[in-house]
Amino acid sequence: MEFEVTAYSYDAAAQRFHFTASGHRNGMRFTVASHIRCLKDPVTPQNAHLVALVALTEIFKRPSASGR
Repeated sequence: MEFEVTAYSYDAAAQRFHFTASGHRNGMRFTVASHIRCLKDPVTPQNAHLVALVALTEIFKRPSASGR
């Protein structure tokens, strides 16, 4: 899976990390906009990428509507 976090923000009051990522997985292009609970602000772009990687891994573990 190759992806790039295109936008992200952290809401300290709600402890929520909001992100948008686009990339390729198994020959398919995807764009995801999501949010997850994150106790600390991922200050650097590298940390934001790692947090998004964990979230995307969890998202792609779920079965899709197409059964893939």
